[in-house]
Amino acid sequence: MLRFADRTHAEASASFELFHLFATEASWTLEVAIDGAPERLALEGRVRTPALPGPSELVVWYVDAPSVVTLDGEHGTLSVGERALDGRPQTVRAYPTVTSLAPGRVRVAGSLELSWQPLGGGPAQPYTIELDVEAALIT
Repeated sequence: MLRFADRTHAEASASFELFHLFATEASWTLEVAIDGAPERLALEGRVRTPALPGPSELVVWYVDAPSVVTLDGEHGTLSVGERALDGRPQTVRAYPTVTSLAPGRVRVAGSLELSWQPLGGGPAQPYTIELDVEAALIT
């Protein structure tokens, strides 16, 4: 299940890739194919190691998809908003977690608060995505 602002969607498939497992922070990507529009959610970020079995907080660094989201009839883009000097997102206040399930499967669940910026200009607004997705684990 995914909820973009006020609309709930079912996922068709999902994969969670975890790499750089022996660093202080591992990198990760989450790709979710969605039934309906938007068709895809793609996020990238970092997680403290060891990330699994979890639950471990997933810090989102980039929003690859959806590229444009409509809010109250206006098109805008999603991002992590302002960044600190080290590049870390500094305005995101909620992150999802990852937890091991059966071998080769993980659950990504929780809230993700992003920044929505209208394409026509104007102030950014908070945009929440709720996740509860079972995904194939790729390492």
